[in-house]
Amino acid sequence: MPYQTFAMKKQLILITVFMLALGSLQAQRNYVRRAIEKDMEKKYEDDRQKGVDAVDERLDKWEESDKAKRAAIEPFPTMSMSMRIEYPEKPKNNVTIQYYFKNYSCASIFKMERESNGMDRMIMNFKEGKSTLLMTDRKGRKTGMVMELKNFDWAVKSGIEKNNKLLEDGDATLTATDEYKTIEGYKCRKYLYEDQNYKSEMWVSNNVGMEHVKFNKAVYSAFANSKNPNNNAYYKAGMNGVVIQTHMYPKGGRSEEAIMTMQNIKADYAPDEMFSTSGYEITVMPSMKDMWKSANEK
Repeated sequence: MPYQTFAMKKQLILITVFMLALGSLQAQRNYVRRAIEKDMEKKYEDDRQKGVDAVDERLDKWEESDKAKRAAIEPFPTMSMSMRIEYPEKPKNNVTIQYYFKNYSCASIFKMERESNGMDRMIMNFKEGKSTLLMTDRKGRKTGMVMELKNFDWAVKSGIEKNNKLLEDGDATLTATDEYKTIEGYKCRKYLYEDQNYKSEMWVSNNVGMEHVKFNKAVYSAFANSKNPNNNAYYKAGMNGVVIQTHMYPKGGRSEEAIMTMQNIKADYAPDEMFSTSGYEITVMPSMKDMWKSANEK
């Protein structure tokens, strides 16, 4: 009996030791797993922070670059014009845009071929870098939104810069012809442009009722952030006037055929009401940087 009791105690001790060993092993495994998880969390947090820092840096550089370019913008000559954009294959997409320039602002009114999109005007202040969209809903309520302009005009700027670079690098050609015709009352000379994506006919006039140098400076200052239109690749290639009409022929079905025509160019005409937000309920939208900051705080 004592022997059996001793044997039972021994067996109990072995089981206890075994259980303790298992527990210790499990504890070690839990410790290792938690350590690994902690390391992974730290690595994830480090990687995440690196990503956040990279975006912060990019947004800071974008803002600095944008402010520097806008600081160089000079006041626009007071003037107005309209641009007719036609799509021969899809005429329902045709649109006419009326532009008014004064001081540092450009106001535009869009008239669509199809039903109106509800937007009354867009006022862009290129010095401040702000864009205001004014809208009237079906109930007659007038509202407006103020946003960062660089969110809108970067595509236009990059397109102009890209075309200039293509000409400068010899990847595009611009050729003057001896063909002339009158478009919208302006005597124009024909130029041919071609690169790997499209070719176009460009009809240029030196007599538009105001100095074409001032006209180009206003348009290019607005949409190309002060890139000198009188010293760019087009000017150096011999094209020194106002482009009254551009007929674009895309290659390889990349985009649609389009005809852009300048109309009703008027010097010293830009009514003050075109730049007014009176009667509209205005909401100031947060900047891209503020939205990014808010998202990270959450």
